[in-house]
Amino acid sequence: MASSSEMGALIRAHDWAATPLGPSEDWPHVLKTLTRLLLNSSQPMFLVWGPELTTIYNDAYSEILAAKHPALGQPFREIWHEIWDSDLKPIVTRAYAGEALHMTDIQLLMMRKGYLEETHFSFSYTPIHDANGAVQGFFCPCLEITDQVLEKRRASLRADLTERLRTPGDPADLAFDAAALLAQHLQAEQAAYAEVDESGEYGIVARDWNNGKMSSNAGRHRIEDFGPDFIADLKNGLSVAIDDVHKDPRTATPEVLATFENLGIRAILNIPYIRNGQLAAVLAASASQPRKWHPADIALAEEVAERLTVSIERARAEVALRESEMRLRRVLDIETVGVAFFDLVGGIQDANDAFLKMIGYSRAELEAGEIRYENLTPPNWQWRDAQTVSELKATGTAGPYEKEYTRKDGSIIWILCADKMLDDSTAVEFVIDVTERKRADAYQDMLMAELDHRVKNILAVIQSIARQTLGRKGQADPEAAERLIGRISALAQSHRLLASSRWEGASFGDLVEGAVGPYRSSESADRVVTEGPDLRVTPKAAQTLTLALHELVTNAAKHGALSTQDGRVAARWKLRGEGNERRLTLVWHEFGGPPIEGPPMRKGFGSRLIELTLAFELGGDVTLDFARDGLTAVMDLPLDKLWVRHGQHVPDVHRVEALLAGDTAVLKNKKVLVVDDEHLVAQETAETLRAAGCQVIGPMSNLAQALRAAATEELEAAVLDINLDGDLAWPAAEALRARRIPFIFTTGYSATIKPPLKLAQVPWIEKPVQPQRLLEVLAALVETDLAT
Repeated sequence: MASSSEMGALIRAHDWAATPLGPSEDWPHVLKTLTRLLLNSSQPMFLVWGPELTTIYNDAYSEILAAKHPALGQPFREIWHEIWDSDLKPIVTRAYAGEALHMTDIQLLMMRKGYLEETHFSFSYTPIHDANGAVQGFFCPCLEITDQVLEKRRASLRADLTERLRTPGDPADLAFDAAALLAQHLQAEQAAYAEVDESGEYGIVARDWNNGKMSSNAGRHRIEDFGPDFIADLKNGLSVAIDDVHKDPRTATPEVLATFENLGIRAILNIPYIRNGQLAAVLAASASQPRKWHPADIALAEEVAERLTVSIERARAEVALRESEMRLRRVLDIETVGVAFFDLVGGIQDANDAFLKMIGYSRAELEAGEIRYENLTPPNWQWRDAQTVSELKATGTAGPYEKEYTRKDGSIIWILCADKMLDDSTAVEFVIDVTERKRADAYQDMLMAELDHRVKNILAVIQSIARQTLGRKGQADPEAAERLIGRISALAQSHRLLASSRWEGASFGDLVEGAVGPYRSSESADRVVTEGPDLRVTPKAAQTLTLALHELVTNAAKHGALSTQDGRVAARWKLRGEGNERRLTLVWHEFGGPPIEGPPMRKGFGSRLIELTLAFELGGDVTLDFARDGLTAVMDLPLDKLWVRHGQHVPDVHRVEALLAGDTAVLKNKKVLVVDDEHLVAQETAETLRAAGCQVIGPMSNLAQALRAAATEELEAAVLDINLDGDLAWPAAEALRARRIPFIFTTGYSATIKPPLKLAQVPWIEKPVQPQRLLEVLAALVETDLAT
């Protein structure tokens, strides 16, 4: 008996001499051995000995006894008196007859916690014989499996409920069937789903389930008759479980008890359903006698109520949908607009014939659930579907927006969509096929891109002719040639800005930045300051202003503030006036440059271009102040002559090369491949590179030559024209990239053409190419390559 357990101490302290077993020291050896065995076991065990059925048990079994503990030395039949005659007596009799018994699951209705409860046990009764073969008692290891059995039963209820809710049908039948399933699981005598009427004063039980031991309580019941405190809890969304209405303070008043007694109810479990802050329905299970509601069963009843109310709401919505289906079908019977109803996880629940025709599926496939949005949406557009769902959840609407659809046959169409969230947690999408418009837009973009390319190449050829003809010594003034080339380049710059906006206008700020940008640097960020409001000017104004700004910048670089390290330029513009009298004023101010001795003796073409062209074409006024400390030019222009009031936003057209500028000395002796299908442009690029000390490979004029050179020649850099007589230079670029040879693109295209993703970060220089800019960008790439 030397056990440190609680029961070991109780056994040692017990007055066994006063029991039929007598003093423990006189016990038979087998009784002592079995007692030591059960005391040292963690499994619930007990021992029944002698004709009086004296009971000995261990700590684990004391938990099964619950409130009956301590019961040490008491007769077994008295300990379990409530189940003795009905359940235990036959089993004990068989054990004392020498029969070994084993049961994997026996159900017992025990009173061990102050109330009757259903329990389940697995146990073995082993008879103990003396030397003569007579049975002295029996030894029982056991295990309570109540929780496992009941949880299995709850799982079965969940499965049955799921099956029932699969096809809801009539809401009243659904409510009755769910209440019946719950009552049978809880072993309640009655259950019902009561709905609160519109007044909020009455609960309506259309039909209740009972096992025949209680009368039906179907009908109309005044809610307040069940007690104000009881109903207050329900209205607050609280489940109410009352074991005995006579003992619960919420129901123990005479008036309320009379209501329950009239209905034959002694114990009740109510689960409320709150809709829009109001009590809408109650799932109730009732018993005619007091009973204990198990916490797990209360939780299960809450789960049943939640699933039931959702299904009832859905069933009613389906009824309403069926009632209006014919009318909706007539509304949706339109051939030009597709309509689809979908849930937020991608399932298309319904659609009109126009939608099905667009996507190439049949109504049979729709009804079979074979159409889902992930099948209709190409991978590169699935982000748009995710964004649509997010917008619907956040705001209830999405779109309009355009995206691609994949039809059943694999073909692609473009659609215009708009989405709306519905009250039943589904959404509707309205769809218009815009494939033909997109094709027309793409064709127009292609034409504009080709026009842009051709114009740029023409300007590049003109620039090359000017440079190679006027720039030769003895034939013309080289400085005059450079001025002409600069003006051609300025026109090309304005063309680039206009092409990027589909010739709808250009940002005035971009015009200014395009002119002064080359003179910015990280070492002197404040050398050039630009400041003013955002506005967009017409194509005509853009070209005129670009030439004027070019003349100002060129003059500043040759003779003014930008010709010295300390010189500074500020270009600030503002809008003034009202209505038709509004004007744009640009102030160009130079300071810190060489002193100015006074106005020039004669006006050159540049000054005349600034003053006369702006006045003639834009109706503006220009004043030039040649102060000693720097030139100040003021352009005062009527806004109605240059302002684009409507249209799309002008995109940012700055290319990758904008931030690249390297030391051109690094190019000396470098082997550089030149590829261009315009002979004069190719020759000018080659001469520019040779003048910087490069060894030129080429020029190559077509893709086959370029690809062969890119893959086999010993190269250290390359300059590639993108369009080579109709072929795009991407294969040659990929070959250079694979060999880790730095290169740049030159092109007549603006933002109307996009490279493959792998080449997206390769710098672009748009034609006409400025030789110095070409060298600086290429040098920066070579420097980076050398560093790595």
